[in-house]
Amino acid sequence: MHFREFGNPRRIKRVYSVDELLSTVEEYNGKTPCYTSVYVFDSAMDKHDGKTNYESAVINTIWFDFDDKKIEKCHIHVKRFIRQFCKPLGIIPRIYLTGGKGFQMNVDFFSPVDLPNHIKKDAIKDYLLYLKTKYKLATMDEICINNSVSCLRRIKNTQYIDKKTHKPSGVWCVQLSVDEVLKLSVEEIYGLAMGPREEEFEHTSSKKAQRRFVEFVADKYKVEHTVSNSIDYILSEIEEKSGSSTMISSIKAKHSIDIDYIKPMRECIIKLIERNIERNHSSHEENTIIATEMMTAGYHDADIGFVFQSIYDEPAGDWGWYTEDGSGGRQIKLIRQKALNRYSKDKLIQVKICKDNCSCGV
Repeated sequence: MHFREFGNPRRIKRVYSVDELLSTVEEYNGKTPCYTSVYVFDSAMDKHDGKTNYESAVINTIWFDFDDKKIEKCHIHVKRFIRQFCKPLGIIPRIYLTGGKGFQMNVDFFSPVDLPNHIKKDAIKDYLLYLKTKYKLATMDEICINNSVSCLRRIKNTQYIDKKTHKPSGVWCVQLSVDEVLKLSVEEIYGLAMGPREEEFEHTSSKKAQRRFVEFVADKYKVEHTVSNSIDYILSEIEEKSGSSTMISSIKAKHSIDIDYIKPMRECIIKLIERNIERNHSSHEENTIIATEMMTAGYHDADIGFVFQSIYDEPAGDWGWYTEDGSGGRQIKLIRQKALNRYSKDKLIQVKICKDNCSCGV
């Protein structure tokens, strides 16, 4: 089972659900500091003594802790990182005032990164050190960097407990919008933290942030990796949205399906989708290849449109491959009206999607 650790700040228990975490926070909030682990862990991988195996962490975010006696320094560094790293990549991070003298930030990934367990801690540590140096973020906390996967973070909408009096300071750990961080003074930000904030702030689960991390790790540790489970993630999303059971099983199948007009998607097309998701680009012909392949595999227009939306990762434009309402774009409808066949293996070789030795079949 997957769980997070809860601490005050000493690790005192595991929580296995959001409801359990909320009830634990209710028990301790205002009496002790409230922390939870940045990452989720797998109890099936516990050590022999029953302690948490931090190598089982599910890496779906990078967490930053900015802390200094002068919070104004932290504020400068958070703004610098947003402007120089996040905004150019279209990333909207989750940002929190800790309630003390710092900020916390999460840059969330599109899907979990499946790294070898033994490098997870060092990979995150090295990446944080790299970003700290590159963007001159001196207030990034070294202890949190060194602990990486095992770090605890303050829980939003909990009271900051004064370290001397052991009583609530009157300031809360609250989430902030990017605009608030960039435009408000520290004093004004503290003014927002005099109680819990129930607002839901926009943030992104970013393929580009994920790709930056993956490329860094692949280069430093010489491990092969793509944006983890991107096609699996999309297919599971389609299955969840449509309620269809044909999706993942048919796309992964290596054998023929009994129904003549439905054929499983070929591995070279799956790899094409995965590659295009990573680079956020797909040509018109590649889109036609993907659409005809998915139609042959029995997908609905909305399912196909969802894949294209995942590739481009931006609002629907005029090119017609997907729509904002999820109904599938006009290009997909046109292909279906023309009853275009999926590309043959010979044609896929001709357009350099697969090779002679590819096992994709006809």
